[in-house]
Amino acid sequence: MTSNATRLTYAAAQTARVAFYGAHYLAARMVARDAFAAIEKPTHPVPSLSAMLKSMRALLMQDWRNVEAGLYPMPLDLAEETRRATASLRYLADIPRVAARRRRRGHGDVAAKGEGLPRYYRQNFHFQTDGYLSDESAKLYDFQVEALFAGTADAMRRRAFVPVADFLRDRAPERTTLLDIGAGTGRFLSFVKSAQPRLRTIALDLSAPYIERARRNMAAHRGVEFVVAPAEAMPLPDARVDVVTGVFLFHELPPKIRSAVTREIARVLKPGGIFVLADTIQYGDVPAFDGLLDVFPTLLHEPYFAGFAKSDLEKLCGGTGLKRLSSDIAHLTKIAVFGKALRRGRKNG
Repeated sequence: MTSNATRLTYAAAQTARVAFYGAHYLAARMVARDAFAAIEKPTHPVPSLSAMLKSMRALLMQDWRNVEAGLYPMPLDLAEETRRATASLRYLADIPRVAARRRRRGHGDVAAKGEGLPRYYRQNFHFQTDGYLSDESAKLYDFQVEALFAGTADAMRRRAFVPVADFLRDRAPERTTLLDIGAGTGRFLSFVKSAQPRLRTIALDLSAPYIERARRNMAAHRGVEFVVAPAEAMPLPDARVDVVTGVFLFHELPPKIRSAVTREIARVLKPGGIFVLADTIQYGDVPAFDGLLDVFPTLLHEPYFAGFAKSDLEKLCGGTGLKRLSSDIAHLTKIAVFGKALRRGRKNG
């Protein structure tokens, strides 16, 4: 059992994070206030501030319960938080560039870069500078995501580890392999390794600068393989991994690529393995938040977001032999878990 002092420390740390990153979100919104004013009236009502705060509070309360239950260690690394906070000035300096790009709908600034990369990837997602194609972008990305979600992004990511922890309950981590697709800067995978240091892991991403950033961020961890490759054509053998995770990836994939990635996941998973898909909530998951799904693609360049928010995940994965096992809602994130059936006559061990 955790002590009251530990509980209070957690509450104070999370409150400080929400205040810090929330202030940066408000700063970005003030600079982009013309974009907010130009938004067409959404089809669904936009939730109130009180509804958003209530949802954030529920997210953090469950996060704390997961810590108390021993699912993962308490998320408090002051040195890491301080290091990340130093990106504040860089983030603030970039806001006007992002806002200018949003005003002119300039999402093709990086179209000529990234020779050899898929066309769908060579664009300024979120109107962010350099898209995913530079080290500078990789340095800013984690801060940008935390600011966008007012300090709750890490807590939503951690919720994706819950089904992984359950999967590992009766397995030896040193004989289990987890593949994180769209691993980015390694933020989620770093947390996974802090909870399960002996787990074998693979970080796969299409961006060489982001994988290099992940390599630096995870330098203290052992047993990590880094792969620069598209998730729709993974250079991995069949039945290679026990767990596949995809965090905030699928909503940035065109429909055909999304299907191809799902087929690849089914291919590289061992029988009895699981796929943990953590991404945006979809229409109807939290009806009171449907209005946010209406406006999000307009404010940020997310060309495939609306389609994903309306897609049928069971149909998408079911066509590859993956069966939905469970679903969970963590504030603005849905965690859907799919399993690959065991071969007949074999037990999962």
